[in-house]
Amino acid sequence: MTEQEDITAALEKTQNALHDVELMINSLNDVRLSVHHVFHILQGRSPPLSGAAFRENAKFTYTALESLAKLAINSEGLLNDTQSMELPKLQGPSPISLETKQKEAQQEDKDNAVPTKPLPGVVAATFESEKGPEYANLSVDDTLRWFERKVRKSGTKVRASRLETQQSFPFSTLKINVSGVMNAFIVLEANRKGRCQSISRLVVFGAGEESSVWEDSSHLVFKKISQIAVGAVDYFMDRAPHSLLGLALEWISMYSTLFTAPCSGCGKHLYFDSQQFKHLPPTLYTYDDQGMALPFHPACQKK
Repeated sequence: MTEQEDITAALEKTQNALHDVELMINSLNDVRLSVHHVFHILQGRSPPLSGAAFRENAKFTYTALESLAKLAINSEGLLNDTQSMELPKLQGPSPISLETKQKEAQQEDKDNAVPTKPLPGVVAATFESEKGPEYANLSVDDTLRWFERKVRKSGTKVRASRLETQQSFPFSTLKINVSGVMNAFIVLEANRKGRCQSISRLVVFGAGEESSVWEDSSHLVFKKISQIAVGAVDYFMDRAPHSLLGLALEWISMYSTLFTAPCSGCGKHLYFDSQQFKHLPPTLYTYDDQGMALPFHPACQKK
């Protein structure tokens, strides 16, 4: 094999390993959610589960642990393969130092850049600086009412509602319908004042899918968005925990342009994501410090 082929093979193995690690993190989050249920009951903060709810929770935990075990076996093999492969020495500066310099240059460009308008068909919003205070410290119900008023004014066809759950279930589930595009489900925990204090799961399905909140979409594009949502929720929780639910709702509503808006990086709509996900539309709507909810293919956003 040539040096280029060696590098390509090593990168592919590394990408596969990273993908398995990402799936393992999702499974660990699922297990954490289940254990959280049990702790609530043991601490007396929630009544004991009914028979049906207990069976559902046990099935969910078993599925997550089984998935985690399989991924651990696969990742061990990939890790051994990656460690045993010797990469050829590259000529020139270290790729890491080059990447660091590129990021520094990009950050300098951002600091000196003149604000630009978003592409046609793209809805822009400043999450933290402009919108956060509007729903900071609101209860779940008040946040839903705020969101209803917000989408009504903007004309966006998005609706959020609370699903009925058993009284013994310590978490609430919200359904966000992005008309004609997708349905998102948020599993959250509220404090004694009714305010959202954590989001344990955010999963996305196609508009016509009828699935449990504990399952995953059968469509690759929505599986990808569900994975991206994990990072978005963690980011919102870290930066603005008192506005967590409002930020998540507003971010999800941006996906109303999922099948129409081009990528803000390459300008195209479909892009080859990976061997697993094939060609996808822009599945990453930005949620970082820039605050502009612009659509990107994940690979284009990193460039």
